[in-house]
Amino acid sequence: MRPFRLLLIVIAAAIFAPLALGFVSAQTGNLLQDPSFEGPYVSRGRPDLNTPSPWGLWTVDSPRNYEWQNRTDRLFAFPHPAAPERREGNNSLNLSGGYVTFTAAVYQTVTVPDRANVVGSAWAWLHTCNLAKNAQGQIIAETCASAVESGAYVRVGIDPTGGTNPYGAGVIWSNNITPHDRWEQASVSATAAGTSVTLFIFVTQAWPADLNKVYFEDASLTVGGAGGTAPAGSPVPGVPTVVPTPATASFVTPQTPRADGSIVHIVMPGDTMAAIAFAYGVPVDEIMALNPLLRSPRYIRIGQELLIQEAGTAGTGSAGGAVAQATRVTVPQVDGAGYLNTTPGPTPVGMFLTPSPGLPG
Repeated sequence: MRPFRLLLIVIAAAIFAPLALGFVSAQTGNLLQDPSFEGPYVSRGRPDLNTPSPWGLWTVDSPRNYEWQNRTDRLFAFPHPAAPERREGNNSLNLSGGYVTFTAAVYQTVTVPDRANVVGSAWAWLHTCNLAKNAQGQIIAETCASAVESGAYVRVGIDPTGGTNPYGAGVIWSNNITPHDRWEQASVSATAAGTSVTLFIFVTQAWPADLNKVYFEDASLTVGGAGGTAPAGSPVPGVPTVVPTPATASFVTPQTPRADGSIVHIVMPGDTMAAIAFAYGVPVDEIMALNPLLRSPRYIRIGQELLIQEAGTAGTGSAGGAVAQATRVTVPQVDGAGYLNTTPGPTPVGMFLTPSPGLPG
């Protein structure tokens, strides 16, 4: 080999070897931009709805069987700078929707080697609970311990085609995690269908709560792992193929008319306004009109007397024919696979339709 050509080969190797090593390093390290949600944050359609610029935001407004369900308009997103809901760095990403439920995901699409195995993960923290209130519904405590009764959960998923819809049929999902008042990591492996994949961090709840918050931190997407594909016919989060059998139910036993023809229902543990209305065959709005001291159909208390039918109207009102029946009203549950029932029941006793005074919506 001529000395001049040998010299060119040596020079080329010196120039391109570091670049090649850098490419390999990039493909074996964390492929995500801003994996710790440090920012800068950008608006996602509203000034109070912000995520770091590399992270898109996906939300859904259905099903909407009740006023509080899947309320994207009441969802807020912003950086959270304070520990313990921040693992490291300056911020975690906080999604918040008090007094309602929301179904949302943040996502990022990255380039990977063709048909590579990849591993995605993220850390999450949940805080969902109802503040303590007195008999008049006034808040008497500003903090509460996060509770599993909300049905909230987080999972991470990978779309092996690089799609941006977490409800896509090919998305591979981790197990659900329920990290109430603590950090927990969810992880999933997948095999890319081409040269791009999308990582989703998904959250939803079954019930609204006074405080309804989730925090995301330290996401990762790396080349490697066992790989995998979504089983054929797999349900997507929040959209079950079969409505799960509820584990519990509320039973409302209608009261018989009094001597004057009036019907008064005494609220029992587990009763809800919607269940009471269904049991008597009387619309919620009509019960509200008969009980002007009720400030919201979402707040009734055990032992409270609700007028269902006025005196002198025995047998003529819509409640008359419903007195003899006992009604079983199911409440929303999460099945063994973590998919939400699409027809959740009414809000439990003690929850509000609107924010309590002095608290953000």
